[in-house]
Amino acid sequence: MTVSMNLAWLTTVILMSVRVAAATAMAAVFGPSQIPGPVRVVIALLLGALIVSVTGVSPVAVDSLDQLLAASIGEVVIGAALAGGFLIALAATDIAGRVLDTQAGFGIAAIFNPTTGSIASLLGTLLGMTALCLFLGMNGHYVLIRALADSARTFPPGTALMSMDWQAAIEQGAVMFAYGLALAAPVMGALLLADVAMGVMARSLPQLNVFVMGFPLKIMMGLAGLAISVRLSGVIFKALFDSTFHYWAHVATGQ
Repeated sequence: MTVSMNLAWLTTVILMSVRVAAATAMAAVFGPSQIPGPVRVVIALLLGALIVSVTGVSPVAVDSLDQLLAASIGEVVIGAALAGGFLIALAATDIAGRVLDTQAGFGIAAIFNPTTGSIASLLGTLLGMTALCLFLGMNGHYVLIRALADSARTFPPGTALMSMDWQAAIEQGAVMFAYGLALAAPVMGALLLADVAMGVMARSLPQLNVFVMGFPLKIMMGLAGLAISVRLSGVIFKALFDSTFHYWAHVATGQ
């Protein structure tokens, strides 16, 4: 029994799998630390083979190991550019959480995030988990896979990256600050009113220890403002991920 293998097709699948692995490993949806490495490799290979088969991209002929390494670096860059859209959206929740932690007094309650290996804010983690659930509810993982397929048609595996619009990636960074402040604005308004009220109390009742009273009051105001702003945050999260989907489409198709 003889088994034949198209080496050019196999090389194309490997390069596409590198692009998929770079995009999914950087996104918390596909790449949490709890998933073993071999499972990630199998998922990347399966998605790479599926995308190559569905899109019908031309097989890549690689003559040397150096060419394969150079082409793999280009695939990592494309995958990272796509994953950057999701990371920027998730960073908006972290910015909002850190601002609110500082204002509400939760800054000393930072927790360790095992996924990123860093210290994360308490409210930022809560907003990030909420954003992740909404991202999955909006079928964002399917949108990312579609963007990978579109990028395979626009930038076939092994091609140069000179035509990619890097300006779009830079402009997408503004989303992180705009929507991060929009998420934190309602609660920041409530905390500002609490600061004004405590300032008035400190002037009218100097014997009152406003500093001690401020901690529980600002925590209650912060949690109340966060609960009230839940309805408003849904609209902001939708706009945030819509901008991410638009960014993916722009980068993947070049339009």
